[in-house]
Amino acid sequence: MQASGQLDLPVEYLNSMLHMVPVKLEARLQEAIEAARRQDPDRDVVIAYGDCCGHMEDFEAEPGTSRTEGINCCEIILGRETYRKLRREGAFFLMPEWARSWRQVFVGQLGLLGPCAKTFMQELHTRLIYLDTGILPVPHEELAGASEFLGLPVEILPVSLDPLLANLRQAIQTADHHD
Repeated sequence: MQASGQLDLPVEYLNSMLHMVPVKLEARLQEAIEAARRQDPDRDVVIAYGDCCGHMEDFEAEPGTSRTEGINCCEIILGRETYRKLRREGAFFLMPEWARSWRQVFVGQLGLLGPCAKTFMQELHTRLIYLDTGILPVPHEELAGASEFLGLPVEILPVSLDPLLANLRQAIQTADHHD
């Protein structure tokens, strides 16, 4: 979106593994917001995050700051209706980065091993859905490994980035009106 000229704003990416330790994510977000303010005090800040740590509302309450709408990145990309429909059907979503590092998430961070992982996931979910944004090649090997390890079938869902673009534009407009 930025490369295509559809959005004209600087972007800072944070490591998605920070989600595993919300306190660290919150501290890193605070640092990033403060750094952006020091760099350009008049620039609006848009936070492209869901409810990923305890004080997201505090961040977006600051003048010139807004946040994308959605409880997590999957809802932000899919839109509320599609996300909720798939969740009701028992979907567990994998974005490109987490699909490539699923073992680190489930084993390294959550400590799920062997039959415990399958039992846990099968009690809560009916399938894995990989959100294929078309930006990166689909990691078929990693998805097959996750499917076998978690005991869930995997579905590849091509997704448009149009809902994300609309969500970001709405957040930019909201930040403009907070001033």
